[in-house]
Amino acid sequence: LAAVLSSRRTAEEVAQGLAALTAEQQQFALRWTDIISKSNSEMAYQFVSHMPTACAALDLEGTRRWLLRAMDIYDQQGLYPGSAAFARIEEFAREYRLSHIAVTLDEVRAVLESFVRALSGRNLKLNAGERIYTDTETLYLPARIQHFAQRAQNRRLYKAMAVHLWAQTWFGTFRRAHADAPHLAQHLAQFDDPRRARQLFNLLETIRLNACIARELPGLAREMLTVDAGAPTDGACWQKFSKRLQHAKAEVADTLVATAALYPLPQPWPATRLYQGELDLDAARMTLEARMAAEKNQLQTRLMELLADSQPNHNNNDTNAPLADLHPRRENRFEIDSTREDAAVQIKLDGAAIAPPEITKLLSSMLQDVAQLPPEWLSPAGYGGYEREPQHERPDNAPPQAQNDASGADDPPEKVFRYDEWDFRRQSYRKNWCCLREQVTHPLYDDFVEQTMRKYLPLVADIRRHFEALRGERKLLKAQTSGDNIDLDALITAHADAHSGREMSERLFTRMNKVERNLAALFMVDISGSTKGWINDAERESLVLLCEALEILGDRYAIYGFSGMTRNRCEIHRIKTFAQPYDRDTRARISGLRPQDYTRMGVAIRHLSDILNQAEARTRILITLSDGKPDDYDGYRGAYGIEDTRQALWEARQAGIHPFCITIDNEARDYLSHMYGYANYAVVDEVRKLPLKVADIYRQLTT
Repeated sequence: LAAVLSSRRTAEEVAQGLAALTAEQQQFALRWTDIISKSNSEMAYQFVSHMPTACAALDLEGTRRWLLRAMDIYDQQGLYPGSAAFARIEEFAREYRLSHIAVTLDEVRAVLESFVRALSGRNLKLNAGERIYTDTETLYLPARIQHFAQRAQNRRLYKAMAVHLWAQTWFGTFRRAHADAPHLAQHLAQFDDPRRARQLFNLLETIRLNACIARELPGLAREMLTVDAGAPTDGACWQKFSKRLQHAKAEVADTLVATAALYPLPQPWPATRLYQGELDLDAARMTLEARMAAEKNQLQTRLMELLADSQPNHNNNDTNAPLADLHPRRENRFEIDSTREDAAVQIKLDGAAIAPPEITKLLSSMLQDVAQLPPEWLSPAGYGGYEREPQHERPDNAPPQAQNDASGADDPPEKVFRYDEWDFRRQSYRKNWCCLREQVTHPLYDDFVEQTMRKYLPLVADIRRHFEALRGERKLLKAQTSGDNIDLDALITAHADAHSGREMSERLFTRMNKVERNLAALFMVDISGSTKGWINDAERESLVLLCEALEILGDRYAIYGFSGMTRNRCEIHRIKTFAQPYDRDTRARISGLRPQDYTRMGVAIRHLSDILNQAEARTRILITLSDGKPDDYDGYRGAYGIEDTRQALWEARQAGIHPFCITIDNEARDYLSHMYGYANYAVVDEVRKLPLKVADIYRQLTT
């Protein structure tokens, strides 16, 4: 406290104010002054300066929330907004008095995200915003709702807002008839007052969306009515178009027609619904167009792979064979079938239906944005009609960047993500604290993989034998209605039931059943600077052996490296995504994996957990390969880094992910049991043993 108050003219006044507090309040002030000063001494001074006023208006719990609010603002916006937040005590006190009825987005975010994900469509994120709208990838909702006098009703309002924004993405508010069709903002810009036209369109589109929800999700529609049932529309013209928009075949084009017809009518219009929000057409357009371009490239690459796999005489190892040689036919062999009764999207190759899960999911996402895909989008790798210049063999000594350009056609562009970070001293999150970027690992086309296979040739044969046995594992199912043998235990139980007058069970047989593995594993590889040398070599060798084993097993898996320096430059390096095959380019990326900077684990776990959650699998495993504890240049070390990592792992478990850590740090037992739990880590005592252990640990972990 003395350090914070030094060289201050008002130090005596502040000390007098603190002296008037109770002993409990003084202890509270001293403890939090110490915590806040570790972030910024000026913020600590502002806290102790306003502490007496805050204690007069709030209890200790309210004071804690007040200071955490100010620190969140400081983390996100800087010193001056944070200092101003400390001064707004009366405003916060009014909110706090309503806190028994208020609901925050942080309280409901996890539940709402899972709920929206379960509805259908693409995975949508929820973020706090000053306005209620969606850019078609993120739903922006208020940070706090206290509209109703009951918390339960405020929760329902959050749910209704999320469902309404989801409905805009799912039922075609922003969908275009074709790729070159005008977007919604262009249609509304034709009116004299585009802002007025947008408000009217939003009002009418809500009528259509509510009707869609009522048809497909009637229970949810009834729940939304408890939040805001709306007022009946007056006037024959309003009723006429309202009835049209509620028709089962009504589309966004009908809403535009109704907007043009009702635009000349004077206001007032019917009242907007509480959950309605706004339409940010520019944000939706930019997000949609960027996604369309990325998904088009992704689809064409997947179609090229499908064509290659469809050739019976094609050598799968020859990834550089000219496509014209593989498929000399010039007509487009792919077509989309979206007319099925179950509403599923299916793609056909030469008239025969095929259903690769990643392509089906990709098509569903694309058809949310464009009602009819152009025929040229179904041309593999973007070469219309399969007419293509001969593709020459990539030289082994080509520069890494050039090779990356040649191999990264299906790699998504770099994106920036923001994640919270857990501050155990505050016992709260620092909001949007870490800035993370995904990067593609530069491939290195050398003989590293071949050397590794030769080096571990006896081990490779042993791994293949064990994993082939695991792939063909069969399990004895008991108490079946039919089977190959009698289940003696079930027969004895049935006999006893018959003697006691009960009805005998028909489940008296056993049968062998092949175990179907429905599993997705994501490997998170530490590529911090401390892995330089033997450790990096051992990690890369481990990944080669592991990939060889998993290719036999058939499990879905992805590999990412993580590193970075400070919270503003956290990095994830894509080595292999779930959709990418284990081909020459992937092997080259493993070979090109090199040590980078520091080990900020919490943000990496949060990001990779999001990726793993999107994998369609019953069991999801996040396996970390690391050489030491969390550490970063800006103080992310010791208890702070360990506690943030532990919190990120807890979040992953809450999402249904099973985390596990493999480390070569002999001192890891001191902290890994605290972070991962006693049974969720393994320590490899020597670096040279790492390649021998990783595949075996994975086999034991997934059996």
